[in-house]
Amino acid sequence: MTIGIALTFLVGILLFSYPYLASYLSEVNGSYAVESYREAVEQTDSIQTEAAWQEAVKYNDSLSGNPVRDPFVAGSGMVMQDNYYEVLNLYDSMGYIEIPKIRVELPIYHGTSEAVLQKGSGHLEGSSLPIGGEGTHSVLTGHSGLVHAKIFTDLSELKMGDLFLINVLDRVAAYEVDQIQVVEPNDTQNLKRVPGEDYCTLITCTPYGVNSHRLLVRGTRVEYAPQTETPDQAPRGLTSEQRLLLAAACIASVVVLIVIAVAVKKTRRKK
Repeated sequence: MTIGIALTFLVGILLFSYPYLASYLSEVNGSYAVESYREAVEQTDSIQTEAAWQEAVKYNDSLSGNPVRDPFVAGSGMVMQDNYYEVLNLYDSMGYIEIPKIRVELPIYHGTSEAVLQKGSGHLEGSSLPIGGEGTHSVLTGHSGLVHAKIFTDLSELKMGDLFLINVLDRVAAYEVDQIQVVEPNDTQNLKRVPGEDYCTLITCTPYGVNSHRLLVRGTRVEYAPQTETPDQAPRGLTSEQRLLLAAACIASVVVLIVIAVAVKKTRRKK
């Protein structure tokens, strides 16, 4: 009886702890991918990175039309350039995004396949590559509400005027949030390129757990200065409350294991 109760309690603790631990491990993996990208860029010859950049500029210049599909619905109409996966492909990811306000740092991958969206942010095929420039509009997507990863779960916390940074090769572009909208999945009018403007829009599903609409957070290009990433920057990883809960769960697990061990020992003695 005692062992059964203890085991039930232990399973409950493990189920309670899983989301926090899984989210933490996902952030660690994301941080590793970003750090690996930084190191790879530093070790790449400047001539090679410049050539890759110019190739991306040429790709953006060749785009025509506008994004016409919802990134979370596979096969809904987007036609991409034949050489899409050949551009910005020096490394595992094309770059990474930093959102200081919500403590997010994620690699940016080509495409919006489910495999991509499970581990980071996906670049929407057909939108401008995230290198900035007049008349460009890059669209980056990410899941919300995943048990094992935060990704864009906290995107709704961004307000007008907040900053996010796009890092591609050895360059950084800063964007200031200037528009926040909730739209129907088939409403892609706000993803169009606008002559003379430099936009980047972040997309995720909303509301949490329902996913019937799309949250669009658009940023307009502003001058980048290193200090723009520090004011609201908070330590990455688990919050102090989450660490406390996880520590309490670990201690409780140890206590339960001790209770089980003692109960098993007593049972054996009786036999």
